[in-house]
This record gives sequence, C-alpha cells and structure tokens, in this order.
Amino acid sequence: GGALGLAGPVHQGYAVGGTDTGHPGMDGSFGLDANGRLNWQAIVDNAYLGIHEMTVVGKALAMAFYGKPPRYSYFVGFSTGGRQGLSEAQRYPEDYDGIVSGCPAINWHRFVLAELWPQVVMASTSNRVSSAKLRAATAAAITACDEMDGVTDGLIEDPSRCNYDPKALVGTQVGDSTFTEADADVIRKIWEGPRAQDGTFLWYGLSRGADLSALAGARPFPIPVDWVRYFLVQDPKWEVSSLTPTAFELLFQQAVEEYDAVFGTDNPDLSRFRDYGGKIIILHGQADQLIMTEGTVDYYKRVLQQMGGREKVMPFARLFLIPGAGHGNGGVGNGGVEAVIRWVEEGAPPDKLINKGPNSRTRPLFPYPEAAKYKGSGSTDDAANFESAMPR
Repeated sequence: GGALGLAGPVHQGYAVGGTDTGHPGMDGSFGLDANGRLNWQAIVDNAYLGIHEMTVVGKALAMAFYGKPPRYSYFVGFSTGGRQGLSEAQRYPEDYDGIVSGCPAINWHRFVLAELWPQVVMASTSNRVSSAKLRAATAAAITACDEMDGVTDGLIEDPSRCNYDPKALVGTQVGDSTFTEADADVIRKIWEGPRAQDGTFLWYGLSRGADLSALAGARPFPIPVDWVRYFLVQDPKWEVSSLTPTAFELLFQQAVEEYDAVFGTDNPDLSRFRDYGGKIIILHGQADQLIMTEGTVDYYKRVLQQMGGREKVMPFARLFLIPGAGHGNGGVGNGGVEAVIRWVEEGAPPDKLINKGPNSRTRPLFPYPEAAKYKGSGSTDDAANFESAMPR
C-alpha cells in the first residue's frame, strides 16, 4: 500500500512496510527497457519478487531494531495488493502468518485483457451504448433479481444465479433515446464475458449489478491499455481502436502463454502455506466493476478441488463474498484484519464477518459457499436477523 495505508497500523503499534516493487510511476511503462524490449527483471520484481524482498528486509530491520524477530507477520492488501497477498501464500508461504487478500487481481494473465472486452464488443458492433443505458440495464437486473434471496434491499445476494436478460428493456425510453436490440446484445455480451471467435469461453464477465461504466465507458480503463502496450505488443503508441475480436483472442492467448507463470498468481496448491500454519481471508465484492468476482470464486473452487474439499480448506483459507460491493474493501473495514489476527493468535476461525452498508445497515458475511438467509422477522438492516444457509 501507499504511505497513507501505513499510518493506521503504525498508530496501533505495528512495524509496517510498503513498496512500489521497484517502479515509482503509476503506469506500465516499466515493462519495456530503453531499447523497447521486455524488462524481465522489473517485471518479475513487480509480479512477485518485490513484495518478498520487502518482507525479508522489513523483518531484518525489525530484528535489528527490537533485538528479536516479529512474533507474527501479517499482510493486508486489496486489488493488486490482494494479488500480492496470494502470491506470498503461493510462493513464499513462510513470509506471513496471516493474510487478508481483498478483491485480488489474481488470474492477471486473463482478467486484465478481459477488462477491454466491453470496448471490443462495442467497436465490433459499432454501437457505443450510452452510460444512461448501461445504468438502466444494471438497475433493471438488480430489480429483477433482488428478491431471489427473500429480501428486497437493492442488492443481488448471488449474481451468479441472476439470469436477467436485457431484451426486456428493448423499446423502452432511456433518456432521449430508445433502448434497442443492439444495445441489449452489447450488454448481454459484456455480462457473458470474453468469448473466442468460435464461441468458446475465455473469461468471466462483470456480474449483473456491477457498474458497467468503468469498463464500458467512452474512455477505456488505462491498466489493460498499458498491459497491451508494454507487455504484449511492445508498442507504447498502440490504440484500443485497433482491437478487433480476432486480435483480442490472439492477445488473450499470448498473455496466457507468456505470463501465466509470472503474473497468474492462480496456483491452487496452498499446501506449504497450510503446513506452515498460515491463515488467509479472501474478500471480494459481488458487484466489482473492475475485477470479475467469478474469477476469484473460480480460484477458490480450484483450491477446494486441489486440497481435498471444504473440510480440509476451511481450517486455513476462507472466501467471503460481499453482496452489492464494488471494487475496494466493501464495507468490511478492518473486520477482515481483526478476524485474521484472532484466527492466527487465538485459533478462532472467522465463521462470519460483519459488513457495514449504507444507512447503518449491517449484514453478516459467511464463508463461501454459505449465504446469508433472512430469519423471517425483524429488521433486514440488522445482521442479527440473518443466519447462514448453504445455497440451494
């Protein structure tokens, strides 16, 4: 995290570290050297080595200053920080006792290019859907699927079960124009996610309920543009407008071939982390508008498969999905951090976290695949009136 993220833990008495992983800029230009070739040392530093080096140096400094090693070490990060936390668990499992990994940017070699999919869909159909129409489709999906969990609260509890089709909006007035079949087609494809020319699955789409304007707006999101420019085509002048569905598919394959081992951070074998005694809480908003939530669910399912199922994984790794939350910490605040510390230091696993929503609404979050179910009486804004239920 940046310097701002360090102040809180310092006040609480922690020795704290942060790193820019070797590149101070906010763009991807570090991926190329002065000759326009891939700068592999800088890439590896950014992908996984920088965080490990920071950890080694940080522990050595703490040891030198206090004359004894840290009793416990914790890593907390969101987005790229969430990816870095999982990278530590996968590659350097003895670096941290407890990790909180929020909306993790894992599956980087797949999802980052997938962030340009809405632009590809709109360019290939020559149909730039207005932000008003994108908002209308999201609002309609939330209205259609809101009651599936038994509570009408403006949230979709489990978007993966929401199959709302935007064709229902065709012919309606949105602002000063009419919602068309072509608009419905674009939005349907954005929700569906990237597909190859022959229709085969490439990656997940944004969930129904997520704000589509970040990736489907007039300006493409800058991170995937830099990813293509500096890491794939190695041309800083590359423009998104040249991205046809065929070119997209080829770049997708290239990214997977070239960067899986470096940037993927999706290795489901956490046995060394488990054996070390590490604990990890993974959090992800169900309405993340930048990193597809289903990609994190996919990873956790692979961990379950690899590591012997829920009974074997729950003792050290738990995933909490946050209904209605976008990209960020999703109203859990420091709850995840406090929970992982209790888990590590007191052996008390987090059976639920409390999510603080708007208007002082509280909701319990249960470990995946459990969902929060309304008990049937009392305020639906009070976490106490919900219990855990396995999804149907």
